[in-house]
Amino acid sequence: MRQHDLSLKTLIRAVSEELQTSQAERLASGLPPLFEVQDLTVEVSFVVTESESGGGGFNLTVVRADGNVKYDTGSVHKITLKLKALSKEDLMIPDLPDNLPPRPRSDD
Repeated sequence: MRQHDLSLKTLIRAVSEELQTSQAERLASGLPPLFEVQDLTVEVSFVVTESESGGGGFNLTVVRADGNVKYDTGSVHKITLKLKALSKEDLMIPDLPDNLPPRPRSDD
């Protein structure tokens, strides 16, 4: 992936961090929360390119609105992601039993 490319993973993380930062700034200023995200729909245009690492994989590269790179209209795809905020119960790590089986060790 080229340095200026934006991956789908990076985009989702950026949106999440922006929402968290916005909320934290409001709370730090003594303002009440403005919103609670329950569902978030993100529509993304992207292109599929071969991986440059030589492993035979591929990259999903987000098409930037201000991008100087031009793509053939047939090569641009669109995806709609419907994300749902996790509840507190979803974030809890389950208790593990005290008697877990031993994990095999490698010879390294």
